Amino acid sequence: MRYVRGGDVRSLIDRLGVLPLDQVAEIVSQVASALDAAHARGLVHRDVKPANMLLDASPVPDRPDHVYLSDFGLSKTSLAVSGLTATGEFLGTLDYVAPEQIEGHRLDGRTDVYALACSAFEMLTGEPPFRGHEGMSVMFAHLSQPAPLPRQRRPDLPPDIDPVITTGMAKSPADRYPTCREFAAALRRAVASGTGVSRQIIPRAGHPETQIAGPFFPPDPAPPRGPTPGRERAADVPARALTQPSQDRSRPRTVVSDQSAGQGGAAGRGGAAGRGSAGGRGSAGGRRRSRLLIAAACVVALLIGGGAYVLSGSGHTSRSTSGTSHTTSLTSLPLPKCTTATAKAATLSHVATALAAIGGGPFGVAVTLDGRYSFVADGNSIDMLQNGASLAPTLIRSIPASGAGRGAELTSDGKYLVAATGSGAVVVNVAEAEQGDSYPVVGTLTSPAGSGAVQVLITADSHFVFVTLQNNAELAVFNLHQALTQGVSSADFIGYVPLGKTPVGLATDGTWLYVTDLSAGDLSVLSLNRAETDPAHAVVATVPAGCQPARAMMSPDRQVVWVTARGSDALLGFSATRLRTDPGHALIAKVMVGEVPLGEALIDHGARIVIADSNLSALAGVPSNVAVVSTAAALSGKPALLGYIPTGAVPREFAVVPGRGTVLVSVQGAHDLEAINAGDLP
Repeated sequence: MRYVRGGDVRSLIDRLGVLPLDQVAEIVSQVASALDAAHARGLVHRDVKPANMLLDASPVPDRPDHVYLSDFGLSKTSLAVSGLTATGEFLGTLDYVAPEQIEGHRLDGRTDVYALACSAFEMLTGEPPFRGHEGMSVMFAHLSQPAPLPRQRRPDLPPDIDPVITTGMAKSPADRYPTCREFAAALRRAVASGTGVSRQIIPRAGHPETQIAGPFFPPDPAPPRGPTPGRERAADVPARALTQPSQDRSRPRTVVSDQSAGQGGAAGRGGAAGRGSAGGRGSAGGRRRSRLLIAAACVVALLIGGGAYVLSGSGHTSRSTSGTSHTTSLTSLPLPKCTTATAKAATLSHVATALAAIGGGPFGVAVTLDGRYSFVADGNSIDMLQNGASLAPTLIRSIPASGAGRGAELTSDGKYLVAATGSGAVVVNVAEAEQGDSYPVVGTLTSPAGSGAVQVLITADSHFVFVTLQNNAELAVFNLHQALTQGVSSADFIGYVPLGKTPVGLATDGTWLYVTDLSAGDLSVLSLNRAETDPAHAVVATVPAGCQPARAMMSPDRQVVWVTARGSDALLGFSATRLRTDPGHALIAKVMVGEVPLGEALIDHGARIVIADSNLSALAGVPSNVAVVSTAAALSGKPALLGYIPTGAVPREFAVVPGRGTVLVSVQGAHDLEAINAGDLP
């Protein structure tokens, strides 16, 4: 066997306690690449852990160590493997073993995703996820306890790391990342989003020796497609006939790779050095102890606390203290139809508001990370305002930017503003704008045949920009990192994601992209990784989403996608997991709000949602306002609309000023930016 000079990751953790974030991301990326290469050949490792990750020390100081994944001795073909041997002994290491492996169920590549997430947890915190002196307690934790949050043990970690680890450690395989590389990509983005800790951005290129021949994805149900009945509404841009491009726009289905049978061995980069571990060997007494351990864990799961543990349809566990079993699965709701009816609620006259006159047609709003400045996309300019002691900000300058009258967003480090325009987006250097530079525009990202740019979304690591093109039924993808480091050029355009008819809203949880389609009445789910590398095949599911869905945003816990359905006059909440696995039951919250809701924002750590009721249809006697909704009440099916704040014209988009308790909303009809004191909200 090859001699590996650098020891293993287990020894590295023992020596250092916790590993630097960039090193964790690099190790996980290389191991993930090796695992996916094995999965593509029908093999499941079943014993992924730090001790099996061997480090070959790099001879170049600024290059990462080469990682080999060893001990493929437990690996078997995924089509014939379960977690138990014929004698009832499970194979694997307790600290990293997936629930289905303990229970003896059929395994696939997502079992290794779970173990890799447990290993990443240990690299980040210095200890495995579940701590216990007895094997039974650790097994019980894997079966029934929620995945712990890394930041509870290491508070300096970036906040985005918690949802990445919890998704990777989901109890049900269907709720995890479909592939190890998608888990690794999400972890890289979470690491890059952090501040105050090591933030070296790992190169995005895959490891060439272990590229996946055919990634393993669970099949996604194909929801029925059909026209969505609706009333006529004013579009987000002046009305015009929408033409479908000539290319085939059939939606690709998720395909399970052709997994050929095979036996253990190396898996490309990170592959070799299978040492042939003993697997199921052991004494009869050891096998009996293992079987008793599994049985005891099941008994504890059934009896502890006087309740019963059961699995819901989504794979989550819950405990009944009354002695009767129940599930935690949320009740799905019927989709709302098109309507002009709105809800009744009190006017929140006690909420303090103030206006900043800016002229033009204000649309997208973004606020700098320190809360000092706000930027508003205002037709043919980007207005810059200073947030001072008073509630309303003060206009200090306008930056010429032709056509920049739609969505706007800042990069995660706050260095650049990206605003939708034409067939792409204009990029502004924030520091130069703050210093009074006469023209702080870096350049304009353009797609070759697009138009009607509406919303912008930037990945957490600021490498990529996505822009919805509602005139082209496409999502344009740009390499922002390349544009910023090499100069803006046509080479920055990566490609189009083909969508339905009129894509508008965008949201992401770091792994998946969610895109609303105004005319088709649906919500598309895209693999973020594939959208960056293979846009034409990024769509994994398309789900009906009410009448004219307009905007989308992700809840802080990454569990709910909130959508404003402008033709239904409603706020809709979709289970992010069910959108991919059970789309017919994905709608879990529905709140009737005001007329033609558009923009939305989460405030107070996600406890409330504000919605821009625009009344674009100009119904007589119907006011434009900002609706305030209780998130908890919406998810529990209780009355959730807390009241309305009058705006007097057409509210569009929101931004929240950090540290100031102020919500900003662009009011297009009045050419104002309205500031709302969030502390006065119910």
